[in-house]
Amino acid sequence: MIDVINLQKSFGKIEVLKGIDITVNKGDIVCVIGPSGSGKSTFLRCLNCMEDPTGGQIIFNGTDIADMSVDINIHRRKIGMVFQQFNLFNNKTVVQNIMLAPVHVGLEDLRRAKRFNTFLPITNLFRKKGNRKEKIEIKTDPAKIKADAYENAMRLLGRIGLEDKADKYPSTLSGGQKQRVAIVRALAMNPDVILFDEPTSALDPEMVGEVLDLMKALADDGMTMVIVTHEMGFAREVANRVVFIDEGKILEEGDPKEFFGNPKNPRLKDFLSKVL
Repeated sequence: MIDVINLQKSFGKIEVLKGIDITVNKGDIVCVIGPSGSGKSTFLRCLNCMEDPTGGQIIFNGTDIADMSVDINIHRRKIGMVFQQFNLFNNKTVVQNIMLAPVHVGLEDLRRAKRFNTFLPITNLFRKKGNRKEKIEIKTDPAKIKADAYENAMRLLGRIGLEDKADKYPSTLSGGQKQRVAIVRALAMNPDVILFDEPTSALDPEMVGEVLDLMKALADDGMTMVIVTHEMGFAREVANRVVFIDEGKILEEGDPKEFFGNPKNPRLKDFLSKVL
């Protein structure tokens, strides 16, 4: 699903990523660990081009999304992102937060289809007979797009037991509730992969479990996930691959049993001795 080839990222003269190579297959749960400042979050943000890579390739479903000529917004529809600080819109209710992206994309696609159909008779004049295109069949309208998004948002809130919070504002929720809403907001776009940037680090200890339980449920459902985390127990239990990044390079990766039980890189051994 994702092939990262020689990924590099610099901020001015500071080289943060120094040639990352990794493949993420469909259904993988990849946990990325490492010391603070090692480039973990920058790596994750490069995966959906929230940070433009300085060099290298990111092949997502066959397209190099690091290529500046590619419309990254089209591909971001299938790359969910969950942030450390939730990033919910405080002026919108919980259900409005979840509906926002699906409604925006649905209305944008509808406008694009209508525009295509409007100009089709003219554009077909310049095409050879065998190459003329057909009108796009439009089976929706703005009201249906919003109704479908609302129905899906309520279904997702029901999944995490927060349907009673649908009309509340994020400021009334606990940290764990906010992060669970942020996760189902990402799910509302039916993504191929979800990127998690330290999703539990801003939570009180007693709220960490409810977020990790939801992530475990997603893993059981086969969701592809790349997770930057400090939760070693979660990485050991849920990941099928663990990656150690330090000073902008992948120093070791492997299945959790071998990774934690028999680390080979001296820097990883030193890191694990301090966090386990």
